[in-house]
Amino acid sequence: MTRVPYDSEVQPVAEWFMATYGPTMPAEVVPMARAAFEQQRLARGLDELVAGRPVSVTNVEVPGDETGPASEITIFSPESTSKRNAVFYIHGGGMVMGHRLDGAEEFITMAEQLQVPVIAVAYRLAPENPFPAAADDVRRTWLWVVEHAAELGVDADGLLLVGASSGGGLAAGLALRLRDEKQQAPLAVGLLSPMLDDRNDSVSSRDYDGTSIWDRRSNLMAWDAYLGAERSAVSPYAAPARAADLSGLPPTFLEVGSSEVFRDEVTDFASRLWATGNQAELHVWAGGFHGFSGFAPEARVSVASLAARADWLRRILAHR
Repeated sequence: MTRVPYDSEVQPVAEWFMATYGPTMPAEVVPMARAAFEQQRLARGLDELVAGRPVSVTNVEVPGDETGPASEITIFSPESTSKRNAVFYIHGGGMVMGHRLDGAEEFITMAEQLQVPVIAVAYRLAPENPFPAAADDVRRTWLWVVEHAAELGVDADGLLLVGASSGGGLAAGLALRLRDEKQQAPLAVGLLSPMLDDRNDSVSSRDYDGTSIWDRRSNLMAWDAYLGAERSAVSPYAAPARAADLSGLPPTFLEVGSSEVFRDEVTDFASRLWATGNQAELHVWAGGFHGFSGFAPEARVSVASLAARADWLRRILAHR
């Protein structure tokens, strides 16, 4: 086993995190992790975050249906925009934790810089709500936003679908499902260190077992919570790496760290997108652990990764 080492600027952050919380999250720790993240989220309210910035915040309820209960979205809207696009953003958390407002500060900056609304999306968490709950929730919300696009001041064909970690897996699964159902497709898809493959049999999955932030055992726990420990037939809407056909998908941006469990499944997914004629852009950030740009935003590799992500979004918006 030869692990790719961490970037020297992010390594101290990874070491501190693992020393403080441990590399592996067992199922019994999930409730405490949820509580800790909630406490961090509530420490700074949205009013404080948007104070003095040209961005407004609106909460909207998306009605429930036979696939699940009503849920809320939060829309971060710039004061002025010349575009009728929006970013539909699905949060991370390994399917077992996380909240739509966890990236609120990032969403405010994104709305401000891109001059388009950012729609933060909620979904039910496992193990209380296993598949297809989360997948159904993001699909229901997407279709509601498409149906009400004019009321929201955007065009239905101008929606960018973006997801991080488990949200990236949900975004890829949603893109596949919309293609298969012949529903409104995203203008483009952004997959940020996405959680794509429940099998955990890649080299990077085995290399980062018992080390790194979100290691192989944490990932296995999360997939077991979402899909069950005993599984043979797994839907590609749950684990997009299992899709037999990746053709006909929108332009896709993929990013991942070279020193994390998801590295190989992300690079393989990108290769399969190219093999079926899709437009895809892949960035593998040297020495990055899972979520490195959020945990160590001032590191040079983080600055570069955030700039590449923003540049891709601007290029997609410019070409529409």
